Amino acid sequence: MALPLEVFFLFYKDAINWISNIERAGTDFGLERERELLNLLGSPDKDLNIVHVAGTNGKGSVTAYLTAVLVSAMKKVGTFNSPSVFDYNERFLLNGSPLTGGLVAKYFTILRDTIEREQARRRDENLPPFTPTAFEIETAAALLCFKEEGCEIVILETGLGGRWDATNAVENKLLSIITTIGLDHCDYLGNTLQEIAGEKADIITKDAITCPQPKEVMDVIRAKVKKVGGVLTVTGQAELIAEDIEGQTFEYKGERYTIGLLGEHQLVNASLAIEAVSALGDKGISVTLDQLKFGLAEAKWGARFEIIGSHNCRFNLIIPHHKLLVLDGGHNPQGAEVLAKSLQRYFGGMRIHLVMGVLKDKDYKEMVRVLGPIANKVSTVTPSSPRALSAEDLAKEFESQGFGATPYPLVALGVQQAIGDFYGDIIVLTGSLTLFKDLGVNTHGFK
Repeated sequence: MALPLEVFFLFYKDAINWISNIERAGTDFGLERERELLNLLGSPDKDLNIVHVAGTNGKGSVTAYLTAVLVSAMKKVGTFNSPSVFDYNERFLLNGSPLTGGLVAKYFTILRDTIEREQARRRDENLPPFTPTAFEIETAAALLCFKEEGCEIVILETGLGGRWDATNAVENKLLSIITTIGLDHCDYLGNTLQEIAGEKADIITKDAITCPQPKEVMDVIRAKVKKVGGVLTVTGQAELIAEDIEGQTFEYKGERYTIGLLGEHQLVNASLAIEAVSALGDKGISVTLDQLKFGLAEAKWGARFEIIGSHNCRFNLIIPHHKLLVLDGGHNPQGAEVLAKSLQRYFGGMRIHLVMGVLKDKDYKEMVRVLGPIANKVSTVTPSSPRALSAEDLAKEFESQGFGATPYPLVALGVQQAIGDFYGDIIVLTGSLTLFKDLGVNTHGFK
């Protein structure tokens, strides 16, 4: 007999402890467990209109744009991102706002109850065990929540790759979006752009949108769309009209748009969102031009070349009026190159103090090669992740490439020391999306 749900979770922190314990078991890729789990939950994905987003860089920004636009159009929107940056709840968004701790606990309770029932059944019938991974559980919880909360459309971001990513077990996709593809997660996805593109493009089930890509990538995407009988849209050129550290204005296909996210790469990401909105309109999900423009202007995406000063600092940091802190989640060489360009574009001639922390399974040597030359001073920190490269080892890598670096064990300590140091007008924290939750803030007040 099933126990009442409230027996399992009385507090949000219990739910987080439960999923954290499962996460420690590691990752095992495949679609079978996710599909089984969704079926046990009544296949919530089959009742949802899903936009699926994959790519190496830009996924989060594109989902942020799309979410803001659809919310501005008065749609009820569910968004699933990973990993979260500042708070765990950020990966589950309803109308652009993170789920409350109570809702996270509610849906994790249902997931735990469902999984334990199935595990007991399999033991009784001498069947193979059922052990969904943490990401599979999170994906299923998000989809169940979005169905139960009455979402009209769901924006679903892949975790890793595409072909074997748990999110690719879903059905009823309206549209697939492939953002910029580069070399990352090579141990899992392949060592060439063509191989990685094949993994990412496997999310495509019919119509798809992408941005201009290298020929070997475009060939793979075109072949996949042709195979499934879909229509491929490739974004055109966006022309920058004006920019400052508050935002950018650009023209795309004869219309002017304003966005608050910085960097030339954001024109590409915004163009992907514009084309996605157009494609959704053809599928019955209408958005007016005014709603599109308003949503793009309102879109926010933390730690993507986010500029923090004394006037808007939400962290336990003291920032003098004459200094700025830049948070950027670039976590691969391609992201490092984009960051380097943006720093030179907006802060050329100013002194840069780079604070960097990375995961040891990333190509951090290439990231050091890209970012080392633009920094006047470097500090290294250790992210709070079991996959983290130590600050000491990262400092040694900087030194081996001819750049001095000072290691700090704690992220917040390294950043505050950099802010207080003379050698930096602009302090840049980058290297991994896992860094920013260590800055000492609870942005949404979850308990």
